[in-house]
Amino acid sequence: MVSGSTSDGPCYLTSVPKPRKMIYVQYTNPASYPPLEHSSLILATSGWKVVFLGTGARGAGKLEFSAHPNIQVKRWRFVEGGVLQKIHYILFGLWCCGYALMWRPNWIYASDPLICPIALVIQRITGAKLVYHEHDSPDSEDRG
Repeated sequence: MVSGSTSDGPCYLTSVPKPRKMIYVQYTNPASYPPLEHSSLILATSGWKVVFLGTGARGAGKLEFSAHPNIQVKRWRFVEGGVLQKIHYILFGLWCCGYALMWRPNWIYASDPLICPIALVIQRITGAKLVYHEHDSPDSEDRG
């Protein structure tokens, strides 16, 4: 804390509280999941900073979230299955870890099985709390 004085009396500068941060990590297009947009809007309107790290997805490449000043979406392009996709996944995971290490979120939200190893590494290197909540895939079928 720094103090001083003005003509109106003593002046105190206090530290500004750190913003609350949530990072959503998915190895798919996050805009394919309306509950993610809904929950991020609740957080963002409450003053949280929210970042989505995701990829494109077959059939969902053009889906986008509504704009909000406290929400950023960063996506890598979609890569078809095969060896290139395996390399893409590893590089995406490294990028997510680096981004999270620099941004320092308070919470990590993971909601697809492929992202679990990456989310666990992010949790370990940042100390952030981790939430895992699996959603039904938009292209899943009822096989009952």
